[in-house]
Amino acid sequence: MVGDDALYRLVIPGRPVPAVRMTQRGKFVSSAAKRYLVYKNQVAWAAKQARIRPVEGPVEVEGVVYIHGLREGDADNYAKTILDGLNGVAWVDDRQVRRLIIEKRKVDTAAGERAEIIIRSYRG
Repeated sequence: MVGDDALYRLVIPGRPVPAVRMTQRGKFVSSAAKRYLVYKNQVAWAAKQARIRPVEGPVEVEGVVYIHGLREGDADNYAKTILDGLNGVAWVDDRQVRRLIIEKRKVDTAAGERAEIIIRSYRG
């Protein structure tokens, strides 16, 4: 990740969790959906602990998810979970996200799993 114009930099420790389809609200929540909800809340908590405050204008988000092992989700689903967790915490509304870059990288150990996020003002 490059650039020194970041408004915020955030590291979310632990294995990133991709978003899953949420169906039949209120009736049944799969284990994958539960993991998604827990991770989404972990992202929000990490942002609050880092004293991130909502940005008013348009933003761009750059993220790298570090995954160990053979099982991994789609890059867009990792982005969805992270954006959902930051919505209302790092920006007022997710419509403010104008540019998004997400990258998946392999790491050698589970201890290295994490997500690194940079939030910048969008200058289009």
